[in-house]
Amino acid sequence: MEKTEKIEKNVWKLQDGYEIPQIGFGNYNSFGEEEINAVHWALEAGYRYIDSASCYKNEVEVGEAIRQFGGPREEIFLLSKLWPTDYEHAEAALMKTMKELGVDYLDVYLIHWPGTDETKRLHAYEQLLPLREKGYFRTLGVSNFQPDQMERLKEVFGEYPVINQMECHPSFQQREISDYCKAHEIQVIDYRPINRGAYAQDVKLQEIAAKYGKSVQQVVLRWHIEHGQVPIPKSANQGRIRENINIFDFSLTEEEIHFIDSMETGQRAGSDPFSYNG
Repeated sequence: MEKTEKIEKNVWKLQDGYEIPQIGFGNYNSFGEEEINAVHWALEAGYRYIDSASCYKNEVEVGEAIRQFGGPREEIFLLSKLWPTDYEHAEAALMKTMKELGVDYLDVYLIHWPGTDETKRLHAYEQLLPLREKGYFRTLGVSNFQPDQMERLKEVFGEYPVINQMECHPSFQQREISDYCKAHEIQVIDYRPINRGAYAQDVKLQEIAAKYGKSVQQVVLRWHIEHGQVPIPKSANQGRIRENINIFDFSLTEEEIHFIDSMETGQRAGSDPFSYNG
């Protein structure tokens, strides 16, 4: 992904020709009016990539917030995900997601987890190919996949997924996966990008933040973008929502990037894709 020209537009170019905003808004574990307000505030603040999933059980609220905000559908970059228990009936799951969101297409649809059953994983991907051709979604990707699993998709279907969404933060960077993805033009999206505020008290990060007049969270989010990846922070706080997207008026030095790189501990915070089946 060429960073130079794309920084100005705040988007990355995908291998299939579409563009993805360099930051998105996550929606896990937020419901009802709180969720509607959060998405509405995010759109007001300038987010255009809204990250959703059927398993979050709040796609009705996400859709309502988008409707309340108004504006052309094509200005919103909408992503959702297929849950493992739906791998045998992917089309029905996709139709339900679009109905709940109140849209007639998605920008991106991901297979949420690889699961431990390769046959089911491949069958899910196979079902999604004709649905992409019908225009129900534009870009097909995966989430939490390992390099060998993405390589297997290439072997069987003749294509790499366009996107791989994964857990990524300074403590758990998964560089082997992101390096593989970059080598094959697979865009990486980072969930849990600030690890729920785990770095707020780090003295060195506080010094970097003070230098730019930013918060530690903003510095960490900027670090994701410096690596050519897409962080998807989530918050239900209007001030924090606005703060998280205000990261396009500064850049980190190589030394600062390397310092944050050095914070790697190998400690995963979320579920383990090697054993998780949904």
